[in-house]
Amino acid sequence: MLVTDLKRIDDKRFCLYLDYEAFGPLYASDIKRLKLIVGENTDAEKLTQFRKDYFFKRAMDKAIAAIKYSEKCEYDIRQKLQELCYDNEVIETTVEKLKKYKYVDDARYASVYVRSHINRKSRREIIYALSAKKISDEWIEEAFEENPLPDEREIVMRLIQKKCPASELKDKRDKVIAYLLRKGYPYRLVVTCVDDILRDCLLYTSPSPRDVEESR
Repeated sequence: MLVTDLKRIDDKRFCLYLDYEAFGPLYASDIKRLKLIVGENTDAEKLTQFRKDYFFKRAMDKAIAAIKYSEKCEYDIRQKLQELCYDNEVIETTVEKLKKYKYVDDARYASVYVRSHINRKSRREIIYALSAKKISDEWIEEAFEENPLPDEREIVMRLIQKKCPASELKDKRDKVIAYLLRKGYPYRLVVTCVDDILRDCLLYTSPSPRDVEESR
């Protein structure tokens, strides 16, 4: 088999290409040990044995390292291993083992995600984020049942106040409304909250009839 490329993946790894097809990730020490040189033929049997001895273990180690610090879903693991140029068999084997031992559990991931974001993201925004990671609709709904949404009005009011001081809200009303709509909050709720803050601000700053009379 002809070594057609050794493309750098990151600071430590290279993706080996044999006959113009990706074979998998290697360290510089692997390349040296296997005596791989671009443009020269190599021993296919030796590389097959190397893959069997190292790829599955290394892929599992990489996946475990990713899970160690934060919850990961199946999609996250697949993406990480694909970025490292592991082939489909290695990825499938790794993911199935992780799922078997509950290191990866998409239902649990959905629940953790909802609980972590429920006070600063809209339901629509959360659903979009989880769907983008291929989490099933069933698990998303279960996650919301386990973690009921707080009062959306309170969240919207808090986001408005964080986004824009009340004194500037009149001039930035349309921009603030557009921002909250992009985050997935209902139009009527957003407009009502913005107008309530403006009304309260007006009542607070407007002089009373008595003050007006005394100033004359």
